[in-house]
Amino acid sequence: MKRFFVTLFALAFLVSCSTDHGRPVATLSYDRVEVTQGSLGILISFTSDTDLLALFGPAIGEGLVCALEDDLDFSIGHYLKRSGRGSVRFINDTTGGHYESKVIFREAGKLQGEELILGGKALHDVLVKKEFIACAFRVHTTSNRTYVSSIMHVPTTDLVQAIDIR
Repeated sequence: MKRFFVTLFALAFLVSCSTDHGRPVATLSYDRVEVTQGSLGILISFTSDTDLLALFGPAIGEGLVCALEDDLDFSIGHYLKRSGRGSVRFINDTTGGHYESKVIFREAGKLQGEELILGGKALHDVLVKKEFIACAFRVHTTSNRTYVSSIMHVPTTDLVQAIDIR
């Protein structure tokens, strides 16, 4: 019985370390998508009610993560079968600032670490089955804590239109 409580305490501690970031949960608002010429990436533009790039000091990784399926577990240790990922940069403009991320969509292969880049028809076929994809800003800090923003819905009609323009 003692072993059970020690295990339970250790698990609760580890979970709290990975999610207790002490920062406000940013609300992201979708703006638009654009095709990036000469690249497989799609530029997703959005705004945030929080300064995303100033949330933490040293970070191991930060960026926009999008789920192409119904799996919305954006934690660092979780592997999404089909997803999009891209770094985020701040665009200082006359409307008060936007963010953009050049997202590249991937599908996990049969072997661990193997990925297939999804583009063109393959990506189109995945997107037309959904009304939107879910994206979130994620940061993994050097203190082993993971920050995940609120989920932003990106309409697949906009993504399909951007793919079809290519």
